[in-house]
Amino acid sequence: MSNAPRRLAVVPAYNEEPTIIAVLEQLSPLVTDLTIVDDGSTDGTRAKVQAWLPDHPHVRLLSFDRNRGMSAAYYLAFTDIARRMQGGELSPNDLVFTVDADGQHDLEEFEALERIVLDEHLDALLAERDLSDYPWVKRAGNRVMSTWATLWAGQPLRDVESGYRVFRIGALCDALQYYRGWKYSETVEVAVVLCRLGYRVRNDVPVPVPIFRSRTSYFDAAVDICAIPLAAGRLWWRRSRRTRRAPASAG
Repeated sequence: MSNAPRRLAVVPAYNEEPTIIAVLEQLSPLVTDLTIVDDGSTDGTRAKVQAWLPDHPHVRLLSFDRNRGMSAAYYLAFTDIARRMQGGELSPNDLVFTVDADGQHDLEEFEALERIVLDEHLDALLAERDLSDYPWVKRAGNRVMSTWATLWAGQPLRDVESGYRVFRIGALCDALQYYRGWKYSETVEVAVVLCRLGYRVRNDVPVPVPIFRSRTSYFDAAVDICAIPLAAGRLWWRRSRRTRRAPASAG
């Protein structure tokens, strides 16, 4: 009997009607469990996914009635995964991949990323995107954000905004206690929290980016900059409260 971890994937989608089915067709055979979160799309995204679902029993669709942001979409999927792990349906050692619905993540790298996680016993691998074809403003902003995150994480982070990631479910569910995310801040928060919790995290495995796509604004960047120290502070505060309560409980 194989002890290999199961592969899960989470795909958040907001108004991705032109690309969503092509991404799902390529991703679906690679995983044993696939969750799509429709984040209140106003185009035909949800209808296309619903029409595609019947022939794919290992795929589930979660949805919001209105757009709530990528962080909320991820949080919905991750809390559902945590519930299933706690119920014994999933193992803490199973792997969950996050993949964008717009086709910017190269799924040819999928198995190579998994192999690195398993060979190096990592808890999280955040792929480092090749941003050489991106506008210089985007590259500079990413560098600033990653440097700021490195300061609070306590270890080097080279592309903290990358959404192409692999997590061990146990580590991811542990991190959920310390962040919620708003707008796009989930990616930066979970990276910092996992590092501060002492999990084994890499963010230096380069992957190509087939297409350029960015919906983030300067306001979103400001949110992320604020979210990073808040996530680190929230973790410190909650852990310190638990430490203070422990002696009282023991007495």
